[in-house]
Amino acid sequence: MDIIWIILIFYLIFIFALAWYFSRKESLETYFLNKRRTSLWLLTFSTAATVIGAGAVVALVSEVYNSGISYGIVLPVSGIVGMLVLGFMASKIKSLGDKYNSHTIVDFFYNRFDMKNKILTGILQLFLLIIWISVQAIAIATLASVLIGVEYHIALFFAAAITIFYTSVGGLKIDIITDFVQFWIMIFVFFIMSIIAYNHVGGFGALLSNLPAEHLNPFGFGGISWFIGGILLSGFIYLGNTTHWQRIFSAKNQETAKKSFFLSIPFITIIALFALFLGLVASVTLSDINQDMAIFSLMNLILPKWIIGLGFAAILAVVMSSIDSLLIGGSTIIHKALFKRDGKKQLIYARLITALFGIFGFLIAFMIPNIVGLSLLVAYIALIFVPAIFGGILSKKVSANASFYSILIPFLILILSLPFLGSNSFIVPTLTSILIIVFYDKIFKKKTPTPLEIIGFEE
Repeated sequence: MDIIWIILIFYLIFIFALAWYFSRKESLETYFLNKRRTSLWLLTFSTAATVIGAGAVVALVSEVYNSGISYGIVLPVSGIVGMLVLGFMASKIKSLGDKYNSHTIVDFFYNRFDMKNKILTGILQLFLLIIWISVQAIAIATLASVLIGVEYHIALFFAAAITIFYTSVGGLKIDIITDFVQFWIMIFVFFIMSIIAYNHVGGFGALLSNLPAEHLNPFGFGGISWFIGGILLSGFIYLGNTTHWQRIFSAKNQETAKKSFFLSIPFITIIALFALFLGLVASVTLSDINQDMAIFSLMNLILPKWIIGLGFAAILAVVMSSIDSLLIGGSTIIHKALFKRDGKKQLIYARLITALFGIFGFLIAFMIPNIVGLSLLVAYIALIFVPAIFGGILSKKVSANASFYSILIPFLILILSLPFLGSNSFIVPTLTSILIIVFYDKIFKKKTPTPLEIIGFEE
């Protein structure tokens, strides 16, 4: 048997064994929130592994290979800013979560505002999570197609089966434990691969001299407006993703939640720099390839066979550490909407919901196999939630209607403008969301019924 297969099979058996061992006698509260007892370093490395997902490695290498450093600069800065934002907000979020026994970001919108906010955020968060799952699915299917040599859709089918089974068994507790293990696999392999790539291209000087001039343009991906907007705003997208709220709620206390995000910053930065460097190496050593396959093609080109096996295992680790978090986030929202009380069969239902939710996410990957485009879409949707979150946490004066319309109207604008504005379509929705939060209650001071109140959505 090929050494690559041996390494990958051993890796998958090891992850499945971890999931099985720690999921024994698991309760529903453990499945969704690890009994709110997650320790500092487990939370730190779980956060780092989740943030580093396919969007921050496979997509980063892919787009740096295609267009240069622009995307590769903005994405790491986004991660750093995101961890700072979450770190500063974590104590307050954790406090609210413990007070109201919250499990997801949807609970916050219900407890702080009203039912119509809960319904809207629940629907949009599920949409966001499904698309994000499909981003990871594309990465894992591309890996499988390169490794096995089969057609993309067949590879995606088997990738879905393996990933969903592993995730459905474990829940958040297993997610956090396996993330810890997967993080160290990632950082070890990318370190070794970067050293080999450095020697392969003959050092930084040779790399820079062989790069196309446009690859060194910081505005090369989406222009100057996208670059500046990405630097200033993209870090806030993490605040609009329920998976990070779920980790905050799972922390054993407020201090643990806060510190975990700050401590994850250097580790996220290191992995992102490795990915940026490998994308540049791919751009001077590879040609005429599908850009989404850049990191896998580079592995095949420069690595010895036994290290290729570890490299593929590292990409699996990157993807699986994100998928499991997204699946648990979505299944928690759905389970809480369907079941009001705990029961003996609730853990079975939770696992079934997790599996079904994962299937929907993988179906999107069948239909839209574009990892960069999907990554941008979910990032822009997550950004829409941020003004309402800040308004709801920092001010008691922000009304439920202001929150509701600051999400609904920008979302509709985003969907309508995306085909025309592309990578810059986040600008108008984000500004609209901010303006509604700031001015809605000032403009509509009188208690006149809104269209939604007329049809039955009363505050």
